Amino acid sequence: MPDGDTELRIPFATLIKIALAILLAVIIIKLWPVILMIVIATLIAIILDPIVVWLESHGVRRPIAIVAVTVLVFGLVAVFLFALVPSISVQIADLTKQLPQVVNRLNRTFPAVAPILRGIQITQPAQPQAWISRGLMAGKFAIQGISAVIFVLVVAIYLVVEGRRAFAWLATFAPKKVRPRIQQTAREVRVVMLSYVRGSVITATICFLYVLGVLTALQVPLALLLAVLAFVFDFIPVVGTILMMIPATLLGFLISPERALLVAAAYLLYHLIEAYILIPRIWGHEMRVSTLTVILAIAIGGTLQGAIGAVLALPIAAAYPIFERIWFREHLPPDTVARHEELEQTQV
Repeated sequence: MPDGDTELRIPFATLIKIALAILLAVIIIKLWPVILMIVIATLIAIILDPIVVWLESHGVRRPIAIVAVTVLVFGLVAVFLFALVPSISVQIADLTKQLPQVVNRLNRTFPAVAPILRGIQITQPAQPQAWISRGLMAGKFAIQGISAVIFVLVVAIYLVVEGRRAFAWLATFAPKKVRPRIQQTAREVRVVMLSYVRGSVITATICFLYVLGVLTALQVPLALLLAVLAFVFDFIPVVGTILMMIPATLLGFLISPERALLVAAAYLLYHLIEAYILIPRIWGHEMRVSTLTVILAIAIGGTLQGAIGAVLALPIAAAYPIFERIWFREHLPPDTVARHEELEQTQV
């Protein structure tokens, strides 16, 4: 070979590995929406499985327990679709009819925004075809959303039925020497996820009832819709309180500035009650995560995957110490894991 020439030789097996890695990345990107739905279904299955186990411990056969849980889950969905949605639609329609009075009140309360409000023209579509087109578009999104919800719930039920067997089947692909660590990781992560999902559902339900009661008492428009938004946003710690408070406070201004201040104060009061009373007692010690970690996890998760990423970031951050202790210990300095566990014990 002449001097100065360099020949690069890449083994054929390496090329195959690179091609497979690229193919796997493309598959993950294409299937990412489905993967997210499966992750959400897994979280739902984690909270449904203890209910089935509890029913079994009280003498109910497992198939009957699973059927009972299935009826309960889809019954709650039916209540939302056939009870809450029509009521919310009626409230929105009533507020729409009062829109001119709302605009005048905003002009009187906030003179600085009057030019902006005058620049917003509220027009009615002149052609019936426009109404039909909008109706079809709304119907399309509604069907897609309901289909996604049903898919997630069906997968969750099947995970309750076959989840353990499917996990054992997948675990056999791992080398035999690491399977015990996989089993241990799964058991401990399940405890963290159960604590997170159970605590989130309980606190979100309490938030829904609190907001509905307070806004109804204060006669704030769209109280039911705002309560539903509070239930959803309560799954996002810290940031969720701000997101749910802004629209409620703005609608409070439609009555008076004093009413808006009362609404904002009521939301902040609930945030303090939830942060310092409810969460420590409901979420359990498995979810001890510092406020800084929560904020950073939500920021990173929200940037990567929006609202869903922000919700999923917290249990992932809470589960990290498990992976550190089981998988990373030998790759870290000898005292790292012990020091981290000590700091978690002293965390307020």
